[in-house]
Amino acid sequence: MAAIVIQVRLDGRGPGIILDDGRSSGRDITTVVKNNDTVQWKLSANSGITSLNGIKDSSTNVFDPNPTRQSDGSWLGTVKSSPGKVESYLVEYTFKGNKYNNDPKIQVNP
Repeated sequence: MAAIVIQVRLDGRGPGIILDDGRSSGRDITTVVKNNDTVQWKLSANSGITSLNGIKDSSTNVFDPNPTRQSDGSWLGTVKSSPGKVESYLVEYTFKGNKYNNDPKIQVNP
């Protein structure tokens, strides 16, 4: 079981975000995980984002239970899924008083 941290920051070109999981970085990344891994989404220092508002499954259920907000404002989820699944999920965030979302992917490997 691994602990994966995904750093979240504002993309300098507009209200979009950049995600960095330590292996890949960009607006539309696919984070590779295994069953029982924990995934934490954290705002980078000086991220430019007001808050992370939610992490939600959007295609299949890879997280069980659903990711939850932590006391430090980050979100934490545990992967509970069969290998081979690739899921789009939503990162909901606030920037300059407006709410946005981004839809990266998570892939469950054996």
